[in-house]
Amino acid sequence: MAKINTTKAAAIAVAEKLAGRKQNSTSSTNSTSATSPATIPIDSRIPGLLTVTPDLVPGMMPPFQPNQYHISDPLNPPETLPQASQSQLDKGMKIYEGSTRALKLTGAALDLTREKFTVIGKHSKAFGAGIQAATEIEKVKGNYLDYLNQKEVTTQKSVVLDVNQVKTVADTSISVHSKDELNQKLLQASIKAEESRLKTVESQGKLSSFKAQLGDYIEVKQ
Repeated sequence: MAKINTTKAAAIAVAEKLAGRKQNSTSSTNSTSATSPATIPIDSRIPGLLTVTPDLVPGMMPPFQPNQYHISDPLNPPETLPQASQSQLDKGMKIYEGSTRALKLTGAALDLTREKFTVIGKHSKAFGAGIQAATEIEKVKGNYLDYLNQKEVTTQKSVVLDVNQVKTVADTSISVHSKDELNQKLLQASIKAEESRLKTVESQGKLSSFKAQLGDYIEVKQ
């Protein structure tokens, strides 16, 4: 009879244990449903930028109820503690480890993307500096061409100046000779005028003498 009671008691304990597990499972399911993962919103002002605020953090956390893990007697843990089988542990740990690796790979991809954007920024700065350098080089080329053009203009002016200087010297020499020639012509003209004047005086003297002689002749004849 005692054996039957013992068996009955064991059956009741197993039934209660199963009922407790079922209740915990239901509670856990309800808790999970109540705290379903919230979708992280995207800031509409900055396309693609994820937004996290304190009010969104609870929805991003896995469900956890510390009171379910309360132990009043460490040497006699209650059978109502949430439990998992070894197969659940192995399967879950594989999933979590795989997810952890996926997150690490995603993080590494984001780190690489961040470095890529950093290098893109540096590339843009270097490209801009190259354009500025090219612009400055073109300015210097333009200044150099302006210098060459001005140098040619200056050289041409120098040639014109040399020609004008030679012409001035030549004109000066010519003017000296021209003046001398004019002076000589003036002197010659003066001499000729003097000769003409003397000839006139001589002619007048001869005429007067002739008239005087002619007068004497007329008087004698009368």
